Amino acid sequence: MKIGFSTFVLDGGRTGIATYIRELIRFLQLEDQDNVYELLMAQKDADLIPISNPNFSKRISPSLVTQPLLNQAWHNLRLPMMGNYDVVHIPTARRIPLLKKTKIVATVHDLAAFSVAGKYDPARMAFNQKIVPAMIRHADHVITVSEFTKNDIVKFTGYPEEQISVIYSGINRDVFQPLEKEAACEKLQLLHQLDKPFFVYVSRLEYPGKNHVRLIEAFERFKLENDSDHQLVLAGADWSGAEIIKARAAESPVRDDILFPGFVPIKSLPLLYSGCDLMIFPSLFEGFGFPIIEALACGAPVICSNTSSMKEIAAGRIPTFDPTDSAAIFQCLEATFSKGWTDERRAAGTEYAKTFDWRATAGSVMEVYRSVC
Repeated sequence: MKIGFSTFVLDGGRTGIATYIRELIRFLQLEDQDNVYELLMAQKDADLIPISNPNFSKRISPSLVTQPLLNQAWHNLRLPMMGNYDVVHIPTARRIPLLKKTKIVATVHDLAAFSVAGKYDPARMAFNQKIVPAMIRHADHVITVSEFTKNDIVKFTGYPEEQISVIYSGINRDVFQPLEKEAACEKLQLLHQLDKPFFVYVSRLEYPGKNHVRLIEAFERFKLENDSDHQLVLAGADWSGAEIIKARAAESPVRDDILFPGFVPIKSLPLLYSGCDLMIFPSLFEGFGFPIIEALACGAPVICSNTSSMKEIAAGRIPTFDPTDSAAIFQCLEATFSKGWTDERRAAGTEYAKTFDWRATAGSVMEVYRSVC
């Protein structure tokens, strides 16, 4: 088979979808010695994916093509004219072409616009609610990353359930491993001037979807009701609404203990996970939720929202809370921190994280390619 793989939503490697694309292609190169792949890439992101398999090559387009409207036009007008592919993998619902001349496998990570009010601006909300379902229906097969999202796809688009494969994402197990806490904290002090105990939330700074403001409210209560030196580290790149999150932190009575280190490269994340006293993941909605598994793999105590796929991924192994209620976040935070995270729980978390294996993910994706062709 000749397989095309669209990578135009890498966004500089700073999103969960970018992680999905990079890691899936890395392991497809390790696992597939038979098929030929052409990676469809923008010039500005071409260096984000190294080639390690001679059956893989890159087809580079100008960086301008990554602009959303141009990119949708490219997938509908340019893609059908090129490549003579047996199948093309589109790793996001918003780029599935309505015009096509080849089989299309699409990964749909979530349909958040149907569940999170104000997730996008009005124009993007309309696009996601009205146009994206039609785009999904044009795919020959859909891969999704959780049972929750599969159910949403059937519910909101009418796509045939039998043409959907749930394939969990993996984590980079070479990177996400437990580090000795004291050593991790020493490095964090040098890199980010973190010299106090801390809680961490790893997520892009997006308002309201990632729910930073309610976490800030819960942290304020924790600080005001406890004699604690703890800081709250909100690690992630600025995104839509970041200024609202930072403005709320700036007016907080504990503002000096709310830190914004910005985007943290993947190789530094194990320092945060291994050094924290708790990883809190209060997002309103997720299609998967990489940081939950990454933190468990590093031995971190973790709590997360009880909504969407997060409840599924938590699988009863970690405490959860209602993310729409800052009091519930506070109560879960305080109860989990006060009880401590036993060695047995830590070991169970790291073992559970090992079940999220990119090698298995790549193998299952290859089976989808074969079935479609």
